[in-house]
Amino acid sequence: MLGTPATNITPEQRHAVARLVARYFVLHLEAELRKPDDVLLEDYQDLPVRAITQGLLKRVRAEFAIAEVEPLPAENLFKRWCEINGKFAYEDSAFIGYNQIFLPRILDLRDGTTESQRRHINTMVGTFDRFDYERQGFTVSFFLNSESTMRELLREAIGKSGLPAPESLDFLLLSQSQAYQTAMYEYFEGVLKRTLAENVRLLHGILPNQVAEELREKGQVEPVYFKDAAVIFTDFEGFSLFTQHLTPAEVIHRLDTYFTEFDRISARYGLEKIKTIGDSYMAVAGVPLAHPDPVRAACDAALDFVEASDRISAMVGPDGWNIRIGIHAGPLVAGVIGRQKFSYDVWGTTVNLASRMESSGAPGRINVSAEIHQRVEPHYRWEARGPQPVRNLGMAEMFFLLGKK
Repeated sequence: MLGTPATNITPEQRHAVARLVARYFVLHLEAELRKPDDVLLEDYQDLPVRAITQGLLKRVRAEFAIAEVEPLPAENLFKRWCEINGKFAYEDSAFIGYNQIFLPRILDLRDGTTESQRRHINTMVGTFDRFDYERQGFTVSFFLNSESTMRELLREAIGKSGLPAPESLDFLLLSQSQAYQTAMYEYFEGVLKRTLAENVRLLHGILPNQVAEELREKGQVEPVYFKDAAVIFTDFEGFSLFTQHLTPAEVIHRLDTYFTEFDRISARYGLEKIKTIGDSYMAVAGVPLAHPDPVRAACDAALDFVEASDRISAMVGPDGWNIRIGIHAGPLVAGVIGRQKFSYDVWGTTVNLASRMESSGAPGRINVSAEIHQRVEPHYRWEARGPQPVRNLGMAEMFFLLGKK
């Protein structure tokens, strides 16, 4: 049972107060059915609102033996409820969701069992789950205040009714309302917790974990200078030409296949994926956490990128894409940009040179700078390319990374 009723209330008294409330409810349901369809269906185009309301009316009359000829109360409590709330006009609003909650409320007043409590609360939860209260501008405080208003109107109605044991009946209403508001509060608290958890999950999906936590705790992320990081860029040779005969869905599906595998490889070697732009994939070793050997991590990941790309392309056949990779290492700055849509990014000459290494490379090859070659030369096999032109930067020594020794 919702709340703890007065110990001396009888089943007959319960039935009497529930029947009184039911008569007010019948008055309201009949007024609902007189409203035009453009009001009843305004927010519920997919529901047979009129049929549902007629079904509620029929059931209430049957549950409490309220005959068609029985006089009903003169005052519509639901109309007064709207006037006090002041959010919308009674004549211009439909109450299908509230009506479906109100019937179990009356039955719980009458029955006072654990099962009647469960039905009442479950109906409330189910109604809120289906109702788009955010789109219509309803707040949690509005729902809680609305329940307080309805409770006081019902208490006033019972006080005027002349029913015996008014104090016990008053306590019954107060107990039910208190438990209902508690259940409503717990429902919305659960919604808030789930929303916050989902927001945190999404934030961690687009930002590194420690960066996401800093943003969540401080509301901003300070830019960080990293003395040593290795940057990888990849793209696919002739991507635009290859995709001319593919549908958008096929292009996205294929990119997702490649990039999902690259994500797995990046995680294995401790790289942080920064972003994808079209067919380009960018990752960094040594950001946002220092890496013991960022250059070797980047080289090992790049070799696996090529192997994975060749494997995926072989499954596709002649139309498989040829990857091109570039790597450079050095200092850079990392941080978060944006206010509505956050993006974690890196900047600096190191990033620019890594991009140039990729664009100056060749299909199926890993092109690296002299800095990369110098730092890890003993561990890999190389093909020296000599000085190569770099757009806007002159000439630069380059090497193809062939594999591990």
